[in-house]
Amino acid sequence: MCMVSMIHDYARERVPMDVWTPASFEQFKQILDKLAALDAKLSQPECEDPAKAAWMREVEARLAALEDKII
Repeated sequence: MCMVSMIHDYARERVPMDVWTPASFEQFKQILDKLAALDAKLSQPECEDPAKAAWMREVEARLAALEDKII
């Protein structure tokens, strides 16, 4: 299993949606980028998953809605 997939699963399953902040989510995305580079070096296949992409969009939409309330 590629590292990106494993860490993505961990976040989706164990970190509640309301815990994410714009800063923490940005750090999470940076971690995923670094893990993708590691996966490439280790010749792990890309493991794109539509459910994971949908979860990322859901978190981003929630954070955008929060930022709109602040402004």
